[in-house]
Amino acid sequence: MKVIIIEDELKATKYLIKLLHKLDPLIEVVKTLDSVKSSVRYLKKHNSFELIFSDVQLGDGVCFEIFNQVDVNIPVIFTTAFDQYAIKAFKLNSIDYVLKPIKQEDLEFAIEKHKKGKIGSQNVLDKVTSLLKTTETQSNDSITHTLLIQSRSGLVPVKTREFSFFYVENTTVIGIITSKNRFIVDKTIGELEKELDPILFFRVNRQMLVHRDAIDRVYHYYHGKMRISVTPTFDDDIIISKAKVKNFKNWLTAH
Repeated sequence: MKVIIIEDELKATKYLIKLLHKLDPLIEVVKTLDSVKSSVRYLKKHNSFELIFSDVQLGDGVCFEIFNQVDVNIPVIFTTAFDQYAIKAFKLNSIDYVLKPIKQEDLEFAIEKHKKGKIGSQNVLDKVTSLLKTTETQSNDSITHTLLIQSRSGLVPVKTREFSFFYVENTTVIGIITSKNRFIVDKTIGELEKELDPILFFRVNRQMLVHRDAIDRVYHYYHGKMRISVTPTFDDDIIISKAKVKNFKNWLTAH
């Protein structure tokens, strides 16, 4: 079986190739591509393969842009680190995917599904269009726009967009609007991550969610990590792990 891989991280590409060869030594990776631009250029000229593996987030955009520019009638399996509402959208629109980090058993299941002819090769663009509409709708429906904050006189509604960041202090979540506005939030960081607008907020690490407008500077850090500074100032270093750097950059530059 001949396949191509669209993935902008060399390490991820090598790992996927290793898994594919482990599952079936006869699988031939005929081409690896690392961007929307190079994929469009290649797919306009070549179709001598049976299956495409494509990362969703690429360095120069989202891979769905490829299928807006090229008529692809070859089965596609998307590799994705999307959150749960987006995964639901994949399922609703019959989009085939493997969740990152890729597990051997999930990849094997996807390949067997393809071999049995259960991955459709037609209407890739139609499926992707429906996926984007479903994802946008589910995202908007699930967003929390107001938090009820406990005060001396009772509960006070505060718009989530006003918060600069949320962080964990001991076991308590603190929401910061300005240096003098510090609120205790009756939710976990994980709950906030699921409920807040993903366009506005990013979970930079286990302890912290940051509003994009609060980010002042982005710095290179050791071993492929990044460090950011925010307003209001935060006493500790805010470090983004190497595994999150790509998604963080895509998020920060997307809107």
